[in-house]
Amino acid sequence: MNCGKCGAQITEGSGFCGSCGATVGTSNTKGQSQFSQWWASTSVLLSRDPVIVVVGIGSLLMCLGAFLPWISVPRTADTLGLQIAAGPVVLAVGAMLALALVLARGGTPGAWSVVILVLSVVCLTLIFQTMIWMDDHNYTLGAGLYVAMVGGFATASGGVLETMRILKK
Repeated sequence: MNCGKCGAQITEGSGFCGSCGATVGTSNTKGQSQFSQWWASTSVLLSRDPVIVVVGIGSLLMCLGAFLPWISVPRTADTLGLQIAAGPVVLAVGAMLALALVLARGGTPGAWSVVILVLSVVCLTLIFQTMIWMDDHNYTLGAGLYVAMVGGFATASGGVLETMRILKK
């Protein structure tokens, strides 16, 4: 049997996990698969804190967008976001946003919401600047640019959600 919280192996009949100390064998977790137990605990966490979902997905999309084509030119190879000056910066900002999200949950949430907003604005500024440059040079915009832009908007809205949560208190 595995712990529903940390996944460690638990001996049968034990009342708690030897690794993380979570109680084992409550009536609502008996008979459920490990995935369904994980999903139940994850959905409770996400319903309590939607900022984790919004900023997490946004930073993932920003990082993914850097690896997708930003310029699609007919009859030639696509140009990935990492091959354009703004692409590596967007990738780095996406990684920093993921780190800021982790730190926001362990530190001062109000300060980290400002960091999330500033990083999102920096990312979106770079993306829009790149779009304007590509339009001036008659390039066809690729999917990676749009994926990174959606990620930037998602992280910005997550920063706004976090700020609103802090202001409510």
